[in-house]
This record gives sequence, structure tokens and C-alpha cells, in this order.
Amino acid sequence: MLFNAQDTEDSGLAISDLMTALTAVFLLGTLLAIEKRDLISEYEAFNSTSFENNLLNGKRRVGKLLETMSNNKSKLHWDESRHALTVWLQFEKNDSKLTESAKATLNMLCPKLISIVGNHGSSIGKVIIRGHTDRSWSGKGNDFVGNMRVSYERAMNTTDYCLASLPKKEVVIASKFAAEGVSFLYADSPLTKGQENLQRRVEILFDYTQQARQVND
Repeated sequence: MLFNAQDTEDSGLAISDLMTALTAVFLLGTLLAIEKRDLISEYEAFNSTSFENNLLNGKRRVGKLLETMSNNKSKLHWDESRHALTVWLQFEKNDSKLTESAKATLNMLCPKLISIVGNHGSSIGKVIIRGHTDRSWSGKGNDFVGNMRVSYERAMNTTDYCLASLPKKEVVIASKFAAEGVSFLYADSPLTKGQENLQRRVEILFDYTQQARQVND
């Protein structure tokens, strides 16, 4: 078939129109992709800011509750800078058994502690119960091992006692708690004042960073 000049011109115009349409579609797709990327970035920034604000508010609420709890109670001390509640349970030397006095303190403290974790669990990653010993070790065996064992047992006995009242199916709250022992004396502070009976204590630390890592992951 022979094509005349008019057919050739019409064919050229059709190809040109097609190329123009494809270019427009490409540009539109690019603009939509950029807009989608910007929207995602804005959402992530908003979500991150919202999480940080919620975390900060959660810290403040928990801190206020614990500060109020420790006021006028000589056996409790709340340290806002460390997110740590120090509890003096009057452990005997080289011993981890909870005394009746210690149980009385925990009977007051543990229900409130569990309530805080239950109501503010989204802000709290872990509640670390850390046992401490004094400067000396007069028991059998190596000092390092002996202090590690007795401090961990103090933390574990405290944790067990606190969670004993939880229903068996309440695993979410229970999973927030962890026991930890140390084999050396932390640097003395105005709280312990170099006194062995004050060095033998339990600290309850609120770890918010683990919750932040879980959300970011």
C-alpha cells in the first residue's frame, strides 16, 4: 500500500501525541511518588514525635506517683535522674531472706508498683529489681561470687514476693519485671553514707529505653 504525504504527516502527529501522553503519565507518576514519600516522612516524623511525647508524659506520671509514694517514708527514696526507687529491706549480713519487716514494706509497696506497671505499661520497657550488698563478704567462697549470688537472691526474692499476688494468666505485667544482682559495691552515695545496713538494699529501676527500642524496631 502506498502512503501519501498526508498519511505520513498524520502518522507523525500520532506518534508525537503518544510520546507527549507517555511523558505526562511519567511526570504524573513521579509527582505522585514524591508526594507519597513526603506524606510517609511527615507521618513517620509525627508518629515519632507523638511517641516521644507520650513516653515523656508517661515518665513524668510514673515519676510523680513514685515520688509521692516515697515522701515521708524513710525506707523508700525516689531518684528522678536515674528513674530508680531505692528500698531498704533490712537484709541480714550475707543473707537474702526477707525479714518480717521487709515483707511489711513490700506489702505496702508491691500492690502500688504492680498498679503503676499495669496502668503505664506502654511507657515502661522493664522494671529491673536490683539487689545490692555491703563492702564486705564473710561467707564461704570467693568474694565476687558470694556477693553476686546473695545480691541476685535478694532481687529474686523481692521479685517473687511482689509478683506472688498476680494471677497466673497475668503474664504481660509479670514479663516487665527482671531481677538483677551485682558483685561489687556501687560508688557510695548520700543515701548509703558508708553504712553497711544501708548498702544492703534493693533498687527498683524503670527502664524506658527498651520500650523505645521495641517501638522503633
